[in-house]
Amino acid sequence: MHLIEQVAFLEIVTFIAGGLLFIGISSFMGSLLHSSSSNKEQLPTYESGEEAVGNGWGKLNTHYYGIGLVFLLFEVETVLLFPWATVWANPELNEATGGLWASYTAGSGMLFIGLLALGLAYVWRLGHLDGIQPMATATNFASPVPKACYHQVNSRYAPAHQRTYSAAQPLNHQDLCYQEKQEKEK
Repeated sequence: MHLIEQVAFLEIVTFIAGGLLFIGISSFMGSLLHSSSSNKEQLPTYESGEEAVGNGWGKLNTHYYGIGLVFLLFEVETVLLFPWATVWANPELNEATGGLWASYTAGSGMLFIGLLALGLAYVWRLGHLDGIQPMATATNFASPVPKACYHQVNSRYAPAHQRTYSAAQPLNHQDLCYQEKQEKEK
């Protein structure tokens, strides 16, 4: 084995041993400090310092699982990009391959990021990243403002795919609501 391989192997073994030692010491200290007796205050579920409300087996919208999986996907991407960046910048490999190594790693990294961006665009297009919108309910409120004014404002500020006319039109004195207001004042 070369010296570099021995040092790399020693680093990996040291890291794994340190992690296992940390887990072992933490578990041992936890068992020493743990109280064996419990009381009424210690038994309920801890919910951010608040009293637990309702049953813990309530329904959860499955939409949140999809959002969680997309989040995990991008967390894994972040973890994978750090070693890629360190290997890409390795001057010894670049010199040994005449610069081909940098081109190969840059291309593979861009392909990886591009595939993830394509997946994000697909999920976004399907609407899986949109929040869950509550259903609006109609009320019996009698407003002094005419319904035509509400429709005019709603159509002006509606999303682009729902507009009936250009939202860039400036408000002017010819607007329906302004005209109705003028007629009521007379």
